Amino acid sequence: MSEIPVPGQSEVALPRPSRVERAAQTKQDVLAAAGRVFARRGYAAASVAEIAEEAGYTHGALYTHFSGKQELFLELFEQRVRDLATALSDEHAATPGAPVDRVRALTRLSEALLAEDSDRFLLHVEFAVLAARDPELRAGFLARVAHLPKTIRSLIEATSDAADDVDPGELALGLYGLAVGLGLFRWIAPGAVRPTLYGDLAMRLLTPRAD
Repeated sequence: MSEIPVPGQSEVALPRPSRVERAAQTKQDVLAAAGRVFARRGYAAASVAEIAEEAGYTHGALYTHFSGKQELFLELFEQRVRDLATALSDEHAATPGAPVDRVRALTRLSEALLAEDSDRFLLHVEFAVLAARDPELRAGFLARVAHLPKTIRSLIEATSDAADDVDPGELALGLYGLAVGLGLFRWIAPGAVRPTLYGDLAMRLLTPRAD
């Protein structure tokens, strides 16, 4: 006669997350909640209390991992900048052919990235304006945003010989500023900036001019 199985007898008990794993999960939950609150309310209007409530944690749990709203935003911003830089580098590596084909692929990707993430773009602009007036914010902002122009410069140097008379670093900064300026104007005057304008202008800057 077979033995009647006891419910749960054959189940394997899963190991409990360690303290380090729980802390890492809490930090990610708070960051994700901060991203949603910032997108919904903007940086200035968002509060630590709302972020903690959104994440489902106490204020104390939030402050265990972050000093406050500024650090939360800067960490989210750093993640975004590195994601953008990685996407551009991956696109460059995956695009074969002549330099002009690589330039075209990079500019089209840049257009797509600007268009698909409007909430984070507006947060970027809002925080940049705040940083312009606050030296402490400015230092943190610049330390993180600098990674993107550096990546653009390295791709310019590897892709195009168009800038023989322009410093690659200045050209990279100009392309970054062009993207921010056109992205902002796209919001101020809907329809005034055609979707491919940034790519067309970047192509003019990055491809060799005929003598």
